[in-house]
Amino acid sequence: MNKFDFGQFIKNVRETRKLDLEFCSSNLKIHKKFLDAIENNNYKIFDNYFQAQGFVQNYLEFLEIKVADYIPRWRKEYYEEFDFGEESTRVYYKPKKKRIYNFSLSLNKLVYIGLGLIVTLFLGYVFYSYQALLNSPTLEITNPKSNDVVEADLVDVFGKTDQDAILKINNEKLTIQTDGNFATSLKLSEGINNFKFSSINPFGKETVKVLTVIYRPRRIEIYNPPVENSSTITSSSSRPEVKVTTSPASAPTQKVSTSPASKVLTNPKNSIGN
Repeated sequence: MNKFDFGQFIKNVRETRKLDLEFCSSNLKIHKKFLDAIENNNYKIFDNYFQAQGFVQNYLEFLEIKVADYIPRWRKEYYEEFDFGEESTRVYYKPKKKRIYNFSLSLNKLVYIGLGLIVTLFLGYVFYSYQALLNSPTLEITNPKSNDVVEADLVDVFGKTDQDAILKINNEKLTIQTDGNFATSLKLSEGINNFKFSSINPFGKETVKVLTVIYRPRRIEIYNPPVENSSTITSSSSRPEVKVTTSPASAPTQKVSTSPASKVLTNPKNSIGN
């Protein structure tokens, strides 16, 4: 029996639906390199297990693949891909021994236990509701930090909020994981970019944070050595002369030089009279 290849499976689903990575990346707001890494089972590109699981879960939901059926298969491949040392360190897959307890429960004990559980759950719900009415949901952005300067036009954002909250970025809803973690990639414009994060709990309490990221692309400067320009000095005597006439019928023609020395025109009538 051939080993299940999670990356090849999800790639086949995408190609069957005639979707390319650019389209998936744009709609998921996840960088193309992460989607390509998932399809090639290359988990070394991710910072940690939780980041990889979040992107895989979002990718499965986007391709309309049942998450509950395939996340366990992906998790198994993930643990097999990396070396975690001794087998005893793999707590997730380590079978637990069953312990058999011999005890008897009477009807009265079952009733008391059931009533105790109901009262405990009710008080817990009341306390949780009271706390939710008073407090706004938590909202943490772990990466990047506000006012960070980056050289790429895409920035990966990670953070955490309440599990039952609704998270929006610039009024666009973002999917969060069951434990409240979220991850996405944001497109940047050159200069200052402001992103408004809003987390709203079921009771209408809202927490707002603004993330500022400065995008300064790296520019390559080309050095051009200075070129010596030879200036030609023209003598004032070589400038052309301009003929100026006072009247085409009666006045004689007076030649005036354009050199700096001849700035005053002599009245031709006065010259003839003299």
